[in-house]
Parts: sequence; C-alpha cells; structure tokens
Amino acid sequence: MLVMDRQEHIHIVSAGEHIHEAYTLAVRDLRDITHTFVFTDTELYTNSTRDDEQTKAYKTAVRDAVTSVKAHAASLKIPAHLVYIDPPALESVVQAVIRIVKEHPAAVYSFDLSAGSKDLSLALYAVSLWLEGDAYYAFSGRKGNAALSLLPVPKAAAMNIHTNQNYSRILALLYRTPGKQERSPRVLPRAYLRTQLESFYVPVRKKGVKSAGNPAGNADATIGKKSVIPWLSQGTFTNFLSALEAGDLIRQETGPDKSRREKFYRITPSGELALLLFETKP
Repeated sequence: MLVMDRQEHIHIVSAGEHIHEAYTLAVRDLRDITHTFVFTDTELYTNSTRDDEQTKAYKTAVRDAVTSVKAHAASLKIPAHLVYIDPPALESVVQAVIRIVKEHPAAVYSFDLSAGSKDLSLALYAVSLWLEGDAYYAFSGRKGNAALSLLPVPKAAAMNIHTNQNYSRILALLYRTPGKQERSPRVLPRAYLRTQLESFYVPVRKKGVKSAGNPAGNADATIGKKSVIPWLSQGTFTNFLSALEAGDLIRQETGPDKSRREKFYRITPSGELALLLFETKP
C-alpha cells in the first residue's frame, strides 16, 4: 500500500501578549499544521534602561505568551521556532519568509495576525498575498470569547507571474545584473529590455508564432538542425510591460537625459517580492 507523505503546513504568527490564546484557536481549527514560526519584533526581547514599568510589563507578557505557544506546540509535536524581526519590518519579514520557503518549498502557508505590532502584522499580511496563504485574525466577541476568522482576500487582484515566463525574466533584468545573484536594482531603457528578453523569449501561444529565423545558421545541439528563434514583436513586448505595470511590479521612470522618446523602467518593491518568491518556490 502506497502511503503519501503529509504535505507540510507552515503556520506563521505575530507575537503579542495574547498570542497563546490565538494559537490555541489556530491548532483547534487548523488541524494539519506541521510547523509553527513565531515572528517577533526584536525590541520585545531587548531590555532598555529607557523602558518604563508599563513597557517592561508588556515585554514580559509577550515573552510569557510566546513561551506558552512553544509549550503548546511541543505538546502536539509541532516544531516551533522564534524569528526575530528588525526594522524595517517588511524587508526583514520578506527575507525571513524566503528562508522558510527555501527550507519548505512544497508547503502551504497560513498566517495569524491577531497579535504583534502593526508594522509586523501588515508585513506578514502583504507576504501572505504573494504566497497565496490564508490570513487569520482572532476577533473578540462581546463576552470576551474569540473566534479565529479568515480574512477575505480577492486573489485575482494579485498578478501571478507564474503564468508567463517572460514576466519573471523582465523582473530579473531590472532586479540584478545578468550573471549575478545579489540585489542591484537598475533603471533600464525599454529598447535594452526588449533586446535582452528577445534571446529568452518564450511564446505564450503554441500556434501562429512568427520566427525571427537564424541568421548565424547555428544548429541545435540536441536535434542537429538549425534552431528557430521566435520573434518578439513590439506589440507583444508592450503587452508584457503593461501587464507588469498594472500589477504594480514595475513602473516607468524618467530617463537620464529626460527624453520623452525613450521609456525607462524600474522594478517596484512588490516586483522584488514577487520575483524572489517566484525564484524560491518550485
């Protein structure tokens, strides 16, 4: 009998003084959680001589709540890890989540935004949209009881760059210098982008694609015949750029000479996040 491996379910929560209460609801309602990551602002685990008594009490309450979460997870044999987030929260959250995705590439994700700072929770919510993970919030009832509610998200509003390989190529050209892995965002002219994409252009349509020919007459190493290069028309390239702009993944910039004849483009923070997640997930 063939036994299928259980799909990993990564549950990410933002740390706060009532996080243990929200986590109790989460493991009750989401029974397939396999890993828990508690994201906390670093300052909550840093003592300062400037802290007043109220701040000290809050930090202690948060730490105790996180300890309760880890103990509860351990009782259910769910590995729980503490992740420290430095400001700016969005950048730190993105890098932390990408590390998790690399370690668990086939997992599904859920996020609990019931506790923690506004910056941390908003950053986790933004990442949840790109990972297509469910985001939850424990709303308190009139009698003090709470229910874990799924936050509704219009999934169609977030553009999926997996639908077209050319999108990720354009984003990569704007994000880093070809041949390098480190981040080095650039402002590039439209003509240069099209030239760079042309060699890697993958037609979305299967039929009716025009060929640019093979002027050099190079033979394909696999089939021994002259390879045929699909032709990237100006109209098709414009459609690619328009789609990326509409998804707020790239934006137009003024060129160095401020000429209106040539358009220049830059990748946006949303584009960087989409590209990194695209390159990480299988």
